[in-house]
Amino acid sequence: MSVDRLLFPRPETPRVSVERTPVEATCPSCGSTDIKRYPVANYLGPRMVVKCQDCFTHLSVTRPEPEDNWPAWRSPTRDWAPSRLG
Repeated sequence: MSVDRLLFPRPETPRVSVERTPVEATCPSCGSTDIKRYPVANYLGPRMVVKCQDCFTHLSVTRPEPEDNWPAWRSPTRDWAPSRLG
């Protein structure tokens, strides 16, 4: 992990956004080819989604890989197996 993932400078723009990377796919719901992959944060924690930009259908939701740099900081225990209680 590099130090730049631990520093959070004040944003220089009034709006913060993420890059949405185009994916070659077709939406199963509406037939659109405007499909993009990008990071999200939800109740499951940080995830990478592939989503139709026209109808917002999720094509996939996966855990981010290290090269995704999402989230900006990762817990050192992220990949540990949960311990049993009692």
